[in-house]
Amino acid sequence: MPTRPRREVWSPSLAIAAYYARQSVRCNVLCPAVIDTPQAARSVGDPRLRARLRELQPLTGEPGRPEDVAAAALFLASDASAFVTGVVLPVDGGWTAK
Repeated sequence: MPTRPRREVWSPSLAIAAYYARQSVRCNVLCPAVIDTPQAARSVGDPRLRARLRELQPLTGEPGRPEDVAAAALFLASDASAFVTGVVLPVDGGWTAK
């Protein structure tokens, strides 16, 4: 079950995906976790939070890279995902899989 903020994004995106599917319009959502950007500098730079991040994002134990989110976005925007709509795609290093 997604967290409340994710549900608040998920529900409208599913409605949009269902409504526009007959017009071949896709709607998908990316849900990144901690990504190494200026916005996450506090989390990335704090040793205590960094240690906790190793537990939360078990795939690498490190913050994600902006390129990780970009690659997911490119996939969803490409013909490779032509049969994909209404998806909430976590880009979180395994955070939601735990």
